[in-house]
Amino acid sequence: MEKNSLLFLDFDGVICNSVSETIVSSWLAYYKYINKQIPTAMLCNYKKRFYALRPFIRLGEDYILMQDILFHNISVNNQKEFDQLLQKAGSVTMSYYKEIFYKARTQLLKADRDFWLSLNTIYPHIHSALKSIKAKERVYILSTKKADFIREILSEYKIYFDEQKVIYSGVKNKLAIIANILDNTDFQEAIFIDDQISHLLKNSDSRIKVFLASWGYVKPEWLKGQNQVKVLELEEANKLIKCF
Repeated sequence: MEKNSLLFLDFDGVICNSVSETIVSSWLAYYKYINKQIPTAMLCNYKKRFYALRPFIRLGEDYILMQDILFHNISVNNQKEFDQLLQKAGSVTMSYYKEIFYKARTQLLKADRDFWLSLNTIYPHIHSALKSIKAKERVYILSTKKADFIREILSEYKIYFDEQKVIYSGVKNKLAIIANILDNTDFQEAIFIDDQISHLLKNSDSRIKVFLASWGYVKPEWLKGQNQVKVLELEEANKLIKCF
């Protein structure tokens, strides 16, 4: 890979399989702070229903909206329908959802760090690729997950990045963040791998090459039936990452 290139990796769904942790943290947050009563167990089909909605998630607060969708048995078949429910909830509600999601996640981490970490699994092949990176100064993690949580997980796997290279995007456009970094450094191009297709669409910056991670939380129609974003297979990703 050319030395004037940067690599940006999403975290959840690209580096880490965090679905179990998001199930637990959002479930605890929803039932503790909204329903005010935590059930003794989850329904047997709960995880399957959660998985079906997971590809529509962009931000932490979206998980609480997902819990509300599941609780009320609302049918959601695509990103547009999910976003309509998000808009209907409104900014005040979504802000509260963000507060209680991170509150529950933080409490769980403090109460039982080992258990919390066990719910977050680095994809084995990506782990191997990250360990082989020779020029980490050219590799960034760009995620809607807060950087402190990412560093906790990476440290458990003996993977270390400089603090400046782990970026919490929040509600900011990820492509705009990458473009800004290119504008303010001597690097001429960037590669960006994410598993949420909406983060990759409408890329008008020729300096940024975007790829959809095939192994992440993706809908089948994102992998086949669309020609807007190139799909990256795991083997291709491993080779690409190891070039840095």
